[in-house]
Amino acid sequence: MPLNGGPLGNMAQRGFTLIEMAFVFVIVGLMVGGGLFALTPVIDKTRINQTSTTLDQVESSLVLFAVRFQRLPCPADGALANTDPNYGFEQPVGGAVTCTITGANAVIPWKTLGLDESYSIDGWATRISYWASGSTIAGTTTVTTGTVFNHTGNSGWPQGPFFTVTDVVSGQAVTPGPPNGSKNDQAAYVLVSHGKSKWYGFGKNGGTAFAATVAGTNKQCNSTPATCPVSANSFASGGPVGTYPPNSTKYFDDIVRWRSPAMIIQLCGSGSCGNG
Repeated sequence: MPLNGGPLGNMAQRGFTLIEMAFVFVIVGLMVGGGLFALTPVIDKTRINQTSTTLDQVESSLVLFAVRFQRLPCPADGALANTDPNYGFEQPVGGAVTCTITGANAVIPWKTLGLDESYSIDGWATRISYWASGSTIAGTTTVTTGTVFNHTGNSGWPQGPFFTVTDVVSGQAVTPGPPNGSKNDQAAYVLVSHGKSKWYGFGKNGGTAFAATVAGTNKQCNSTPATCPVSANSFASGGPVGTYPPNSTKYFDDIVRWRSPAMIIQLCGSGSCGNG
């Protein structure tokens, strides 16, 4: 039956009105918006899992480096552009008594570790920060940046000082050192993904670290631990605390890894890292 002359024929001829088109766009917008909202937790979980896998690989590479060189590598400089010859290498190249790196700029030295650059960034495309304590693996090289890493610790074997890591919720140290614990229970190194907010982390192309939008955040512990509001001279772990986007000074979304010197020496196996 032809449509001309009937209601359908009239609609086909005149097309959609502006009101009808606007109604369609509203429905499509609600469907797309609702779908994206539902996908956000899934995307966040995927990025967390990706970051965890990356940190696993980095930790394995740090142990292999310790087996070979009897020390931990110095950090690389996250502020360097990819055209800089030192991009991705520990500073100084080859290690030294003192690492020539500003603590807030310390990132994984992926080239020194023999890793692809993809293993230096987390699920949010931000460099993973890395700090090495003193000569923790029975070697003679001291890898410390002095003023930034003036954490409390004891010298001896393995040598320190080592790092303290404090839980952001309880305010208690999760790496108990002297006098209540052994220095071997403290952190020989600290790895930090700066999370979804990216605060204090560096982008892939170097430059300036992502700035915090809430002053006095707990997250600053994992950039400048000497001024950590959770506990002075400490890195921070735990959480997450708060919701995104952040609106509190206590907001915390960092993903933190560390190992004690005793654990690293154990992982090295017989005949390495000071093992007999």
